[in-house]
Amino acid sequence: MNRVLIVDDETIVRVTLRSLIDWEANGYTIIKDCMSGQQALDYLKETPVDLLITDMKMPGMDGLELMEAVSREGKTPVTLVLSGYNEFELVREAFRKGAYDYLLKSDLNARSLTAMLKKLNQDIFKGGRPEKYSLESKRIQLPKDGQYSIVLFEIRDFKRQTARFGEDLDERLEKPMLELARQIPRVGAKGGIVKAYPSQLLLYYKVTDEIQYPAAVQALVRQIQAVWRDYMNLEVLAGISVPVSGSQIDEALGQDIRLLKWSALYGAYGVSTFGDFESRIQVMDEEKDRCIPLLTALFSGDQVGADTEKQDFLTKLEKLSLEEAKERCLHLVCQLADKFREYELDFSALFPEEVNYFEKIGRLGSIGELNLWLNNYIRWVSHHLEMARENKQADVIERAQRFLADNFANQELTLRVAADYVGLNEKYFSSKFTKETGMTFSVYLTRLRLQKAQQLMDTTDLKVYEISDRVGYNSVEHFNRTFKKNLGISPSEYRKSGKKR
Repeated sequence: MNRVLIVDDETIVRVTLRSLIDWEANGYTIIKDCMSGQQALDYLKETPVDLLITDMKMPGMDGLELMEAVSREGKTPVTLVLSGYNEFELVREAFRKGAYDYLLKSDLNARSLTAMLKKLNQDIFKGGRPEKYSLESKRIQLPKDGQYSIVLFEIRDFKRQTARFGEDLDERLEKPMLELARQIPRVGAKGGIVKAYPSQLLLYYKVTDEIQYPAAVQALVRQIQAVWRDYMNLEVLAGISVPVSGSQIDEALGQDIRLLKWSALYGAYGVSTFGDFESRIQVMDEEKDRCIPLLTALFSGDQVGADTEKQDFLTKLEKLSLEEAKERCLHLVCQLADKFREYELDFSALFPEEVNYFEKIGRLGSIGELNLWLNNYIRWVSHHLEMARENKQADVIERAQRFLADNFANQELTLRVAADYVGLNEKYFSSKFTKETGMTFSVYLTRLRLQKAQQLMDTTDLKVYEISDRVGYNSVEHFNRTFKKNLGISPSEYRKSGKKR
C-alpha cells in the first residue's frame, strides 16, 4: 500500500478526503492527517510517506514552504497540492517546486480523486518516479521555432459559471470553449489554444510581423471573446504578453497573470497588453503593500479600522499630483478586484452597470473630486461586503443540514466539522443550529442516523453491524444502545417487528 499524508488546516477538507473513496481499494492507505505545515514536517522527518496531499494556503508554514522544507530534508514524496479555482499563480509555483499535479478543493469528488490515483499508479508507482517539471512544460508545449505572443484568458465570475454548467466542466465548459476557438482559422494557422487551469485558457500566437502583430493579436483576442460571448454567454478577460520563445513561457505567464488583474478594471471583456501596462506591473508589489491595511480591514468587517485606513489613504492622496493620485487609486481598485477573486466574490456585481475604472477615474478633474469619489466608493464596497457576509449566513443552517444529509455516515463528523464547513465559529454555530432546528446538533445528527438505519433495516438484509457502520457508528454496541434509548427497542427487535408486519 502507498502511504498517504493529508495536510490542510480545514477539518472539513481532511474529513472529506478521508471519506470520499475506498483508499485501500485503490492501493493507498492514509497514515495520518495534519492541520499545519509544521506538524506535517515534524511527522515527515520521522515517517516515510509515498504521497503528500497538501493545501497551499495555511497559517504559519504554508504548502509551498512545506514542500521546500521537505525537499531540504531529502525526503520528498510525490506531492499533490489542493487549490482554489483562482490560485493559478500558486499552482505554477508548486509545479516549479516539484508538485505532480493539483486537486481543486471546489471539485473534490470520488470520480476526480479516483482518476487522479489511477493516474499516479500508472505514471509513478508502477512506472518509476518522473523528473520534476513545471506546469508549463507539463501542459503547454510551444513550437520550438520563432516568437509567440502568450495570451491568458480568464472566465469572469468563474464560481457562478461552474454552477451554471454543472459538475462536468471538462465536457460542458472547457471542451466547447476550446473547440469554438479552434474553429477560428488564425488560431490553427498561427498558434493554438489549450487549457491552462480550470478557469483559464492559454493562446499562443506566432509573431510573423513585429510591426503588425500587436494589432493582429488583439483583433484575434477580441474575436475569440465574441465567439464565447455569442455561443456560450461567457464573459472572458484577457492578458497579452510580449513575444517570447518557448523557453520563456514562464516569464510570459507571469506577465499575463498580472495583466488579468488590470483587465478586470475595464469591465466586461477587458484586455490588457504588457506594452500598455509595463510601468504599472513594475510597481504592483509596492502599491499592494500600501493597499493591504485598508483591504484587510474591509474584508474582515472591521468598520472602525476600515474608516481609519481609508482616511489615512485619502490624506496621503492630497500630497500627490492629480495624475499620481489617480494612478494610486487605480492600483487600489486593481488590488480590490484581486481580493474579490481571492474571496470568490464577483467584482462586477458591485454595481448594476458595467464600470470602466480607467475612464471613470480619468474624468475626475481635481484631488477634491478624486477624494470624494474614492470616499463614496469605499463606503459602497464596505456595504457590499457586509451584505455578502449576511447573505452567506442567511442559509447557513440549510447548508449545514444538506451537509449532514450527505455525510452522516462519516464517523468523524462532529459539530466542529460542520461549523468549519459553513464558516462559522463553533459556539455560535451550535447556538444558531439549536435555535433554527429546535434541537441540538448532537440530537439532530443522532435522529438522522437512526432514520437512515431504520430505512436500511426495512429495505435491506444487511446485518446490524453493517448498518451500524453505514450510518456512522464505529461501535455496534454504541449503535445498539443509542437505537434502544431513542426508539424503545433494540435494532434486532425492530427488525423482527417489521417482519411480523
